[in-house]
Amino acid sequence: MDYETIDIHDERAKELAQILMNDKAIAILHLLEDRALSMSEIARELNLPISTVSYHIDKMLKVGLVEVAGKKYGKRLQEVKLYSASDRPILLVPRKNVAKVKKKAVPGFEKLHVISLTIAGMMAAGVYKASTDLLSPKDIPTYSNTTQSGNFTVMEAGREITVLTANTTQGITTTPLMQTSASALPVMLSLAAFILTFLLVSYLLERRR
Repeated sequence: MDYETIDIHDERAKELAQILMNDKAIAILHLLEDRALSMSEIARELNLPISTVSYHIDKMLKVGLVEVAGKKYGKRLQEVKLYSASDRPILLVPRKNVAKVKKKAVPGFEKLHVISLTIAGMMAAGVYKASTDLLSPKDIPTYSNTTQSGNFTVMEAGREITVLTANTTQGITTTPLMQTSASALPVMLSLAAFILTFLLVSYLLERRR
């Protein structure tokens, strides 16, 4: 069976990980499993902007998750492409020379690597959520002082004297902890988790065969 081979050093490996962690991309992919649809039909079904659908479709075409299934003509007789989920399995290869791998038969590939991709995607999503929660901004208390002026009156030798006083009150305010430049860290961690988990699960499943 023909399959899509992606070297882990390829930019497409990162894009595949990002797709698997994106809820909108997964929703589009699930919709295209059942039938071929145009971008406008996908946007209408999922209530998404057409630009968002186009963005995710382009990415999934690039990594081989989606393919052009056919064409039709719109109301103004313009040609419209139809997209569907691809039947071709995707193989992540931990080596630069992908050509050698393509020449080899991969028995039992479908079951092994569908399981590996699923587990790796779940692990990457979990790492992304956990790291995002840990690095999210938090409110911390800080203290500020305010001063109020007041006075009181005393009697001395038949005279009324007004004495000015300063009363200090202390208040507590909260200031948000500023976000650091580490906002890209969750994506890097989840990508590393995806690749490492995929390779580890694939290796363990291969040994059990």
